[in-house]
This record gives sequence, structure tokens and C-alpha cells, in this order.
Amino acid sequence: MTRNLKISLIISILFVGLIRFRPIWERNPGGFWNILFFLGITVLFFWLIVKIIIEIPRLIKQRKKLTFKLFVPILIMTVFLLDGIFNPLKINLDKIYGQVDFRACYEGTQNQATFKLRKNGKFDIHWTGVFFYDKFFTGKYVKNGDTILLDFKTEKPQYFSDTLVISENYIYSLKADTLIPTHFYLGYCKGLN
Repeated sequence: MTRNLKISLIISILFVGLIRFRPIWERNPGGFWNILFFLGITVLFFWLIVKIIIEIPRLIKQRKKLTFKLFVPILIMTVFLLDGIFNPLKINLDKIYGQVDFRACYEGTQNQATFKLRKNGKFDIHWTGVFFYDKFFTGKYVKNGDTILLDFKTEKPQYFSDTLVISENYIYSLKADTLIPTHFYLGYCKGLN
């Protein structure tokens, strides 16, 4: 295996690996480390693009001695780059944590959160915000009609209590027989802010 092929293979595998394992590294170690992972994906993406561009003139220079072996590095990098961008095999490791049965979204001016109830009886809230705030809140839940009872494994987010009520496509926190808005609405995030 040539040095060029090894480098192409390593860069390609790291690029796709970081993208595919995102649901795992986003939670563990999570937080500030996510910035380094996203930076790594960005650097590897540009490195792949530059390496593909460099390979083209190299192939043109060796056009009289072309063999399939010379095309392997550019072929590998192109396939992995396209797989990282478009995910044609529909690989989604988020299913490790359970299939999503219910979702809600919060969009603030400087932060955003997604709330997911999973079919396996677990929930997660992924809250991101300014200054690289990135946190997961997890636990177990029981849903009865329009009421959701939460048992937090981690600390609670600011607007949540152990009991939530769904009303008119919004989620409210129940505290001392009073419904307090959490500003979460049902469904996918709409990009309102």
C-alpha cells in the first residue's frame, strides 16, 4: 500500500467516522469538546477537497502510465466525501438511544433546544446556546394522555419540572397546580429565530 493511498484512506475514514459517530460524541464527552469535533470535521473536509484537487494534476502527469492503482486514492476520497455529505446508506446512530416517538422544540434568541421522548421510555433534551453552551439532560418518562411525568437522571433544565402538560401544541410545566410556559412547541424546529 503506497503512502498516498494510506493518507487518503486515513483522512477519508476519519472524516466519515466523525460525522457518523456524532450522536455518540455529542453526548460523551459533549460540551466544549463538540467544538473540537466540528472543527475536526471542517479541517478534514477541506483537506479532502484539496487532496482531490492535487490528485487530478498528478493523474494528468502520469497519463501515459495510467493504471487502476493510480485512481484508487482519488476514488476512495471521492466516495467517502460524498458519503459524508449525502449519507446514501442512511446510517443514523441516533437510533442507539431509541426511536423517537415524540419531539418538541424551543427556539430562543440565543439558544435552542430539542426535547425527544423515545419509545424505550427514555427522554433527552439537547440544549445549545451562545458561548458554546451544549448540554444534554436525560432520564426516563411516563406519558399519560397529555401529561408527561419525567424522572431526570441529570439536573433539570431551567423551565422544566417533573410534570409536563401538553396543551394547544405547546408544553407547559406544572408547578404547584399552575401551568408555566416552557416555550417548547410540538414538532421539528421551524427556524423561527
